[in-house]
Amino acid sequence: MKKIVIEILKIIITGGLFFYLFKTKVPLHEVLQNIKNINLFYFVIAIFSIFLYYLIFSLRWRSLLKAQNIEISKGRSYSYIIISFFFNNFLPSGLGMDLVRSAYAGGKENFEKALGASIMERVLGIIGMMLIGFFSSISFFVLFSGKAESAKLTILYAVLILLIVTIYFFFISLKNAWLKEKLLSIKIFKLGESLRKFYRAFKIYKNKRKIVIVGIGYSILLQLVVILINYFIAKGLSLPIPSFAFFAYIPLITVISLIPITINGLGLRETCYVIFFSSFNIAKSEAFSLSLLFFVASVIASCVGGIAFLLLPRQTHNNILNKKESS
Repeated sequence: MKKIVIEILKIIITGGLFFYLFKTKVPLHEVLQNIKNINLFYFVIAIFSIFLYYLIFSLRWRSLLKAQNIEISKGRSYSYIIISFFFNNFLPSGLGMDLVRSAYAGGKENFEKALGASIMERVLGIIGMMLIGFFSSISFFVLFSGKAESAKLTILYAVLILLIVTIYFFFISLKNAWLKEKLLSIKIFKLGESLRKFYRAFKIYKNKRKIVIVGIGYSILLQLVVILINYFIAKGLSLPIPSFAFFAYIPLITVISLIPITINGLGLRETCYVIFFSSFNIAKSEAFSLSLLFFVASVIASCVGGIAFLLLPRQTHNNILNKKESS
């Protein structure tokens, strides 16, 4: 019952954000006109770039799985990733995507290990985003001779990186069993349950620093591809957004979109695009169109995962179905 209530709240918040944007910020007819006039050549390139994103994503995940003695081929890893992105369009949260790919890769015996790899991958992904944003915001600061906005961005990214690193080292060095159990049992917003999953992942990769560093490298590449996809869509819309703005803002927008208060980040992501990019001499409707088309391109590319799902053997599907029933 609680899950239903939470999903209803997400729908309400998503709808409320769109209502706010269309009512006060973004004329709907301008958005539709922007979408109608997009250069399809650049939009198609953006869609194909998403498959490059999937490839790097699968290589990062495969390296983390390998560290847990879970061996799958590159082809299998890629197919599981695109299938999980396909299901992410319908599942209630990003963790549902982790359950899907972990069940495929680990089956019943190694599901927990595979899930740990998926959770750790999320952490490394956020670190990669923050590093890109941090160094980009410093460049932003230099280019604009100490502009206050870029200084705030640099500080924000630095604080987020410090927070992530602090949480990581806090958990892997925590010795007090009583305090640990109390933290992992917090019931508010299921915070304890989430912390428990992250703690297990941190514990698994505590002594695998080389794998972690490689994972961060993959994460930086992934974020560069996300920036590239946004650049192509902006090019298709003929938006005069400076390249450094994508480097400075896209990582932050991506992290904010991960906050699980709306459906797939919808509404939240569009609001961020309007706030951040409308300051670069483009209309709010154009910034909104950029965000919406990025989401549409992602959904179109993920549909290939539905085809991959149909092509997999039935026995492979049983792993995921059995795991969903028990979770």
